[in-house]
Amino acid sequence: MLPIIDTHTHLDETILGPAENAAQALNDALKDNGIVRAIVLHLAFQRWSMEEFSEAIRPFDRLIGFVNVNPDLPDAIDILDRAVHEYGYKGLKLHPRLLKHKIDNENSIQLVQHAGELGIPVIICGFPDGDWMMQGGTVLKYANLAKACPQTKIIVAHMGGHHAIDMMMLVKRAPNLYLDTSYSLLYYRGSAEVQNIIYVMRSMKFERIFYGSDYPDRTIFDTLKQSQKLMVEYGLNENEISKILYSNAKEFFECIDV
Repeated sequence: MLPIIDTHTHLDETILGPAENAAQALNDALKDNGIVRAIVLHLAFQRWSMEEFSEAIRPFDRLIGFVNVNPDLPDAIDILDRAVHEYGYKGLKLHPRLLKHKIDNENSIQLVQHAGELGIPVIICGFPDGDWMMQGGTVLKYANLAKACPQTKIIVAHMGGHHAIDMMMLVKRAPNLYLDTSYSLLYYRGSAEVQNIIYVMRSMKFERIFYGSDYPDRTIFDTLKQSQKLMVEYGLNENEISKILYSNAKEFFECIDV
């Protein structure tokens, strides 16, 4: 059985009780499905503070915490510093679609640059739903951010959604950008967009692309099995699948000393 790294999970708010219960449930599901490490993303709009979230995941070596900070807050940089130095977070999560902030304004650029100075990577929601488009979200915004923050490693989540090929063209030219497969691979199942995502994987030679489940949107088991099945159906061999599921993320984590 191939080892697996999941670069995009959350704690499940529907699990009753403290955050520790949700962290235990996630860790158990990962362990049961052969997933050796996972990024778990704190979200500022969930019911747990960054302190509670950090304490909940601390007992589990399998879980790597990324903190969600709104760059438009006046103390955003101070919050990130505290998250890293006091609470042990290993990365920054930006969610411009739901927190309704710009990707490439001065506040976002300064925060992402600071993440690079701290030596931590950034994950940004890249799913282009109607809200995102009405807020003016485009692939160009990610290009501006990548160019302004060349020392920061940035993962664009969800493969850029139905902009996967445009995002691929950007990632090829911006060495600090990476992609994850969370949500999009199964969300677009049955459409031509899946062919585009597979094309992106092949064109990128299966490099700089990570597997992500986006748990709890779907279960760890279902997302993993359906994603593997889909990749096999499109003719990916074991080595190519292993790069997506494990090797790329393992190399990435080694570079950021996680």
